[in-house]
Amino acid sequence: MPALLAAAGVLYFRSRRYRPHRWPHAGALLGLLNGAYLTALTPWLAPTALLAVLGWTLAAKARAHVLDPYTPELADSPLEVPWQARGAKGLELLVAHDRITLTGGRFRLVRPMVALSGVGTVEQVMVARRATLPVPGVGELRVTVTPGPAVRITVPPGEWILPTDHGREIARLVARRKEIAGVSLGR
Repeated sequence: MPALLAAAGVLYFRSRRYRPHRWPHAGALLGLLNGAYLTALTPWLAPTALLAVLGWTLAAKARAHVLDPYTPELADSPLEVPWQARGAKGLELLVAHDRITLTGGRFRLVRPMVALSGVGTVEQVMVARRATLPVPGVGELRVTVTPGPAVRITVPPGEWILPTDHGREIARLVARRKEIAGVSLGR
């Protein structure tokens, strides 16, 4: 059984190795499964919750070690790089090697995803006042943009505006990943 749990853990993490934002969930799940197994062996010990928290903590530290601080070398890797939106709790822009995605917040069930070949210009802009903007292609979902720097991403059928202090880094990351994928930069 321990070998089966180890093999399941290796396979599970292999499927998520390029998605660091999912590492804590995977670590918690594997810790929970291992804890359940140990609890079945020794009910008086009951380490299930402890191992789940330990798995989450270790995976979150690994994610932070890999992604914080962001370095331009990550653009050449297949890692999915998350960018937290300023002022929009839980909203993230995920830049993968082949697509960009909005996730979190109200995007838990509907995740707008665009292939890099469909991404037009990506540029840092300044937002003068707070506004609630629609997200093209997602129906009625909207993003609240707070004053300050933001990134504007041209996607079919319109543009996403995401409040972030990292617009230049996002633009460089998307441009490098498009270059690696052999997609025209569309500027």
